Amino acid sequence: MKFSIRTQALKISVALTLLTGTIVTGVPPLSVIPTAHAATVSLTQQQQQLQKQIYSALTARKASFQITYEGSTEQLEQNIELAFDDANVQDPYTINTVIDYAWQAESDGTTSTAIMDVTYRESAEQSAYVHKQVAAALKKIIKPGMNDHLKVKAIHDWVVTTLKYDETEQKFTAYEGLTTGSTVCQGYAMLTYDMLKQAGFETNIVAGYVNKEEAHAWNMVKLDGKWYHLDTTWDDPTPDGGKTFSTDYYLLTNTQLKQDHRWKMDDYPQAVTSYNKTVNALVAKGVKGAKDLRSSLAGNSEK
Repeated sequence: MKFSIRTQALKISVALTLLTGTIVTGVPPLSVIPTAHAATVSLTQQQQQLQKQIYSALTARKASFQITYEGSTEQLEQNIELAFDDANVQDPYTINTVIDYAWQAESDGTTSTAIMDVTYRESAEQSAYVHKQVAAALKKIIKPGMNDHLKVKAIHDWVVTTLKYDETEQKFTAYEGLTTGSTVCQGYAMLTYDMLKQAGFETNIVAGYVNKEEAHAWNMVKLDGKWYHLDTTWDDPTPDGGKTFSTDYYLLTNTQLKQDHRWKMDDYPQAVTSYNKTVNALVAKGVKGAKDLRSSLAGNSEK
């Protein structure tokens, strides 16, 4: 009987890939992984079933669970990595609750069995609380007759005026942000993701860097068929400005954002459309609220 132990940690690296075989220490606590290649891999029915098992356990925030795979422990390892990639494609919010995971696997030469242990930042109950609070907030800020452009702006404004940046850098989740009033970029991105998702938008969480080597997270959102970057953390002044905030990082292109942000562009949708041009076109068409929207993006805004 073959016995092996594998330990893994989720970490941002220059290549934004999963690191295997070690627990990494002294790393900024940003538990995000890339979103691209899992969706492009042709999977067998068995691999798909394994992914469903792992995804189900993660969404339930199970701390320990067993998985079985018809194959070697090496093959199981590869498919566990694919499963975590797939989980991130399906639900970046859930993956951002994961701090690290480890497993012990044994094989009889045909079948491999592994016990997985996962550490989370946010429990299932805490995530449910966030989801409920987000739903309540959306009912208040999304007004009848609002178009999608106004909805995204309302979500952005609510996040940056509700949260303030945790300068102690000890709070990392949306739950902590809502219950204590402060969190770091990971919590901002998680909350923004849940709000956009519940409002019906296609969105994701981007893992990257700012200030050369500082790990950072922000969002992308698809609006009228075009993708844009949205960094609610960097639109929130430090120290906190209360109801005053910036729109400097609101719906930017890759070219605009890469002036001070770094990320593996191939892992995410391409953002190539100037939002200023988009808003000007809305104004020219006489779209309701477009003029006010353009004015609010001209500089810092005050609600």
